[in-house]
Amino acid sequence: MQKTGGANFPVGGLGGGARLNATWPFGVLVVEAGRVRLRIRLFGVFGRVFGARPLEGTPAEVVEVFPCRGRLGTSGVGLRTAGGERYYFWTGAGTEVLDACRREGFAVSAEVQRM
Repeated sequence: MQKTGGANFPVGGLGGGARLNATWPFGVLVVEAGRVRLRIRLFGVFGRVFGARPLEGTPAEVVEVFPCRGRLGTSGVGLRTAGGERYYFWTGAGTEVLDACRREGFAVSAEVQRM
């Protein structure tokens, strides 16, 4: 399954919990074959400039997938890594994404969390 939406990533090197946000249609989430990938279109440029990196992981590396709400009521899916980093994918198809993650072996929580 591949979906296009918005994305929000932790940014290393800037300190203070900095984040990089990309609005629709620049976020891309792929769930397939026991893996999840979240990236920003043209990520190479953003990654080099801001120190952000795309998320790619297995159920052992992405330990929780959950429904979430943004500050302005935006709905989406959050992903927490084993290292504690949180990534967000903004989409109206959250239920479909959560179901796909569950089928691929990811731990999916029903609890809606806030960004």
